[in-house]
Amino acid sequence: MTNYAIALQPLYSRLCEQPPEGIILPPDWSSLSWHQGETVAALRESSIDVVFNTAVTGDGKSLAAYLPAMTSRTYTLAAYPTNELARDQERQVRGYKRKFQPEYDPQIYRLNAAILEEFIETNQLPSKQAGLLNRSDNSEILLTNPDIFHYIHDFRYLRRNKEGKGDNPNRLFANIDKNYNLFVFDEFHIFSSPQITNILNAILLIKQTVPGKQFLFLSATPNEFLQDYLSKAGLKYRVINPVAQGAYRFSVEDSDKNWRPISQPIELRFPRNLEPNFRSSYDWIVENAESILLMFFQEYPGSKGAIILNSIAAVKTLLPRLKQLFEPLGFQVRENTGLTGETEKAKSVVEADLLIGTSTIDVGVDFRINFLVFEAADAGNFIQRLGRLGRHKGFEMYQAYALLPKFIIERLFEVESPPLQDGETYDRLTFFNTVRANFAFVNEFKYYPSRWGGIQSACVYSELLRLTQRYPEAASGFGNDIQKALGVSVRKKFGQIKHCQREGKQKVIDEARSFRGSSQLNCAIYDATNPDEPESERFKIYNLPSLLSNFTVEWWEKERFMRCAKKADVATHRFEQALAYFKLTGYRDVRENWHFYYGGELGEMVKSGKVQVLKGLEIWQPHGRDINQISQRVSRRGFVCFICDRDRATVRARLGLPIHFQVYGLSNQLNDTNPGYSIAFGQSALLLETLAWYWQPQEDDGWVC
Repeated sequence: MTNYAIALQPLYSRLCEQPPEGIILPPDWSSLSWHQGETVAALRESSIDVVFNTAVTGDGKSLAAYLPAMTSRTYTLAAYPTNELARDQERQVRGYKRKFQPEYDPQIYRLNAAILEEFIETNQLPSKQAGLLNRSDNSEILLTNPDIFHYIHDFRYLRRNKEGKGDNPNRLFANIDKNYNLFVFDEFHIFSSPQITNILNAILLIKQTVPGKQFLFLSATPNEFLQDYLSKAGLKYRVINPVAQGAYRFSVEDSDKNWRPISQPIELRFPRNLEPNFRSSYDWIVENAESILLMFFQEYPGSKGAIILNSIAAVKTLLPRLKQLFEPLGFQVRENTGLTGETEKAKSVVEADLLIGTSTIDVGVDFRINFLVFEAADAGNFIQRLGRLGRHKGFEMYQAYALLPKFIIERLFEVESPPLQDGETYDRLTFFNTVRANFAFVNEFKYYPSRWGGIQSACVYSELLRLTQRYPEAASGFGNDIQKALGVSVRKKFGQIKHCQREGKQKVIDEARSFRGSSQLNCAIYDATNPDEPESERFKIYNLPSLLSNFTVEWWEKERFMRCAKKADVATHRFEQALAYFKLTGYRDVRENWHFYYGGELGEMVKSGKVQVLKGLEIWQPHGRDINQISQRVSRRGFVCFICDRDRATVRARLGLPIHFQVYGLSNQLNDTNPGYSIAFGQSALLLETLAWYWQPQEDDGWVC
């Protein structure tokens, strides 16, 4: 037996008995789901500040968010964690507008960093601030990302001189916030404690300066930290939980019209004996491409499928193999990854018979498939990716292959009294609980908000002190809210910031104030691997460790890169601070061995237990092209980092670090095949420090070298 197999029952969602008052549904819509009606009702209660909708994937949380905009002129700003999800949601919102035809004709606009830069250059605007204000003033529905939302409320887009003189702190955030009544955060569960703290700071800032706004979080698994912080800060929230209210069933009578199907029955298979390494999933797909993948499409005509992997390099190397196998038979194979150009991304979801991609397509994107092959890094990732399947009727069979390492399969099927039995049928919710119970834990970094999150709180507080004439009580109110929520004094944190600045460690403060972390290791690349890609979309950003591990590159000087980008009419501002510049020429079949090297004394740095700003790092890579130039560029830059005296694998496993956590091998010997130290960069360094700090309590007199 090469696979274990189980069946997942369909899932049905309870309908509203009748739509909320004032909501007229389109003629071809019979009713709303229970959770959609409850969400509208909660948002109509002015005493409720925050609403959490925890409906499962595919049950229409997006419609719940936009019903107020479609039916009662509720201006809405929504934040999406990925560009692909924002693009997908823009399509959905425009569809809602066509269906509901609101009389006030809301203007819908999608905005990310690249779109903002292009808008500024096209319209010859003086600054990002001007672009943001323009889009906000002219968009009743604005779809952006939480990064931009955070930086607006962290005062990043203000025009000031070196002495801090210039725009008032409320020049941007207050003018944008007054335009919107509802702020929506979708799929927020994918974020960790730094992002939770930053959004909390923004919510409390808005509470003190532009009161009366509401916030809606859409997530099947809401973060309890955020709920706890909101409650401690005196904000009232409501959770719309269909599971707790019995609003889901797994079978209904055909005559029962009070339920609608939201997920079709699925046959889920688990290949056995996959090793826990980067090659196992790739090798399984290559070995079974014809006997399993292609055969499914031939056995069930009209099928659509997706393969979701963790590695971009694996996607890139699989793509030509699958094209060669599928396309002679009339099936289109397309890619969608972080390195895929915007044109191909937009087309791929619609046109592909078999879509192969990474996390760009697993977060909330609604595409019509009945066949899925996927890897999963953790339980949440597993549930998220499986949730792409079975959302649409019309297929004869819905089948998935979960490519999990064999130790997970053993926990699920092979231990004494296993939680799953081969050939059995399970309801969706029971199965998801089983998955959560048997995957390795992922660290939630619960100490980060009080340790480092308060740094950003202190910066917001200091800006509010400059606005006492406009908002007399805002600074004290915000400080009290943070004290209650996080248990920290913003005055004390502000004193720590000043101390750090005097020591010349501003980079650490900047890291603590960032949303997803700074781009210390990001490189600018010209992607020459896809001949069909438009020239203007070949200029991209990618991180150095992934380039070293998975790709072949050619060194370019900055001047050459910028000259080529400008010739292609590409906005170049986002490439200015890149660590290095490359031409991407290909993909490695086998991951390249490399590590960071530091010639100084590592033992003393480890003993300090502090976040460092370190210069002099180098790269050791035995077969890398242009490695000397790369290493020299790295050595000249000061990196915010944290060093551990354990190897990378041990640190990852014992601390439950997320899959994309920026921790790498470090040695003080060049030719070291098994580095005994590990080094974390940027926001990952701050997160890792919180674990080490609370292992060994000590006086908080340094916290940074």
